[in-house]
Amino acid sequence: MTPRTCAAVARWLRSALILCQGVGQRRVKQPGGGLALRTIVIGTGFGRQHLSWLSECPGAEVRFIGFSSDERRARELAAEFGVPGVTGDPLAVIESGEVDAVAVASPPATHELYVNAAVTAGLTVVSDKPLAADVASAARIADRAKAAGVANAVTFQWRANTAFRRLKELVSMGQLGEVVHLDLEFRHDFLAGPTTAWPWRHRWQTAGGGALGDMGVHLFDQVRWLVPGDWSATAATASVVWPRRQAIDGSVAVECETDDVAEVLLSNGTAGARVFVSRVSSGYRTFRVQVSGTQGVAVLTADPDDGSATLTVRSAGSDQLDVRFGPDAMNPYAALLARDPESASFLDGYAAQLLVDEALRLGGATPSVILTGSLNQI
Repeated sequence: MTPRTCAAVARWLRSALILCQGVGQRRVKQPGGGLALRTIVIGTGFGRQHLSWLSECPGAEVRFIGFSSDERRARELAAEFGVPGVTGDPLAVIESGEVDAVAVASPPATHELYVNAAVTAGLTVVSDKPLAADVASAARIADRAKAAGVANAVTFQWRANTAFRRLKELVSMGQLGEVVHLDLEFRHDFLAGPTTAWPWRHRWQTAGGGALGDMGVHLFDQVRWLVPGDWSATAATASVVWPRRQAIDGSVAVECETDDVAEVLLSNGTAGARVFVSRVSSGYRTFRVQVSGTQGVAVLTADPDDGSATLTVRSAGSDQLDVRFGPDAMNPYAALLARDPESASFLDGYAAQLLVDEALRLGGATPSVILTGSLNQI
């Protein structure tokens, strides 16, 4: 990257930042000013995040919250977000004609049931990640939605982050030259301890994966989104940090099967990538992407809590560029309602799930056990 090119990139990055300041805090106008999309949100855990996203979209109106066992939590959320209906039978609501859209935020093993019902009813459907508990289920979901022609999306919300879009544009414009390697890390501490609020996350049958399913799918999607191509996993390792956990309410002891930490190497034939995930990084949360090209390197470091980020661009013989981006709501529903072409579809969800499956086959499904007594931070 020449000094002149570097200066042009600096001007472009700064102008993009000015134009995009406040993105994620503005309410989203509904295209065409039509009637609101009547929606049911299924799930009372991460379902709260879906309710928050939907509350920012005038083009959506949540009519029901669906639950499987925790009616008290469902009613708390209904009161918090002003949702008129609570139901323990989401399938009946889907089939009733009372909603136009379904948001599935229940555990992955339940996704196919609810998505299939929504597709059969011809409704718009959004699934939380991962798309399913296993790659075969993800393939069926994607195929059925495509055949039915229904609008669909999976919540790879980092695609909606302004800083990540700037990074993608840098790569697509060739400002870094030919991409030779990507390095991605996602570290969080939501399971950094011997207790868990989600016993289902630690069992293969219900979760389909640990940190790879919780977080790795985001990184796999970023690899495919930033540098499109035929990516495949070539090596993988994984570890269980807490082999036995106690449910946070003391109700049950959990023998943990799924990975807490994982590392995967990938290749598309011309470039390589490394993906690292940890859900036990005590006191430390970060999402980091480094793209190395023949003419420069870009490093994006983001805060998973508020979406704020710093994008740094370096090249030989040029000054380092640092651009800071403020908090970003990263609302995937805003992208879906706006028919944003960058919105992730079920086909994207299946592609990420396929990489999870490859990683599990390469060793991720048989994680080693780390002695927690000597663990500080991973």
